[in-house]
Amino acid sequence: MFGPLGLVVRVGSREEMVELAESFQGQLTATIHMEDEDLGLARELLPIVERKAGRVLVNGFPTGVEVVDSMVHGGPYPASTNFGATSVGTMSIRRFLRPVAYQNFPEELLPADLRN
Repeated sequence: MFGPLGLVVRVGSREEMVELAESFQGQLTATIHMEDEDLGLARELLPIVERKAGRVLVNGFPTGVEVVDSMVHGGPYPASTNFGATSVGTMSIRRFLRPVAYQNFPEELLPADLRN
């Protein structure tokens, strides 16, 4: 589906949430909606959703795309037929890597290399 779509699934435990996230197929974007007390679970979910989507957000909604260095929007199959490339932005030329964009992340949830 292309366009706005939301799916809410209730789970009974942390383990069930992780299992559900692991079952997702490739997506263009993935969002973790969370509070500060959810950082532990977000740290556990992040490596899973990084492998499922080309753009990862926290407490936000994806916007349109723009041809700039920081914009990536791709993801593993079936989100795109070339799992190793972004479909927009200047990085679309570099088909040999799969970048992940982190949008609206709390500092302590970012990978160490991206923290201030």
